[in-house]
Amino acid sequence: MFRAFRHLLPLLSCLALLSCDDGNIVETYIHSAEGRSVHLTATLTGHQSWASGYELALAGFSEESDYAAILLVVRPDADGIVDITMEGIPEEVTCVELCAVNTLRQRVATFAKIDGDALRTKYIIDFAVGTLHASMFAAIQRSVFNTTCVGCHRATESAAGLPLTDGSAYEALVGKPSKKDAALLLVEPGNAAASMLYRALTTDVSSTWRYDHTAELTSDRTKHFIRDWMNAGACE
Repeated sequence: MFRAFRHLLPLLSCLALLSCDDGNIVETYIHSAEGRSVHLTATLTGHQSWASGYELALAGFSEESDYAAILLVVRPDADGIVDITMEGIPEEVTCVELCAVNTLRQRVATFAKIDGDALRTKYIIDFAVGTLHASMFAAIQRSVFNTTCVGCHRATESAAGLPLTDGSAYEALVGKPSKKDAALLLVEPGNAAASMLYRALTTDVSSTWRYDHTAELTSDRTKHFIRDWMNAGACE
């Protein structure tokens, strides 16, 4: 008798689901790691400033790789609103970012990200970043100035009187004469080769200064990113 009852258990379980009080069956999402999805909502400004060869994207990365394993290009509407879902995120992805990538799908700057426990859920993952200034210059501020330069070029008593902090860097750089060479601007819009900032980062011009600036930026990807921003007009 027990054996007969045991064979009835699957049928009884199905009947229990069909007999909910309100007649609705609550759907349970049981996604594999291959089935994870991220739903991005954001309001972006400054996204029109990007030079050709770069895209804003919702992208997934595996550990220790700057190349996106999965990517969805972000194209805000006329009001800057983004509402997209990236599905089928593979198991090896450990971080999902709102970021900028180059034509090789390499990350060049990160604006917001989710990782860790937030990506281990079996449900659709909400990624709400709110209102964000996502211009090309904002990406340089986040990924270069804030991480590399502000130790010396801080808001007060900055090296060479040049603050590179949030809210100060753009005004201090673009169209301003260089103290090292009065014939050059620190950033000349449309002409990276004639900009002292670009020369300081990519040539030996600063080797006789108090600090050799080429020691900080060793990545050609970052140097090209700064060059392309200048050549595209150095917009804020």
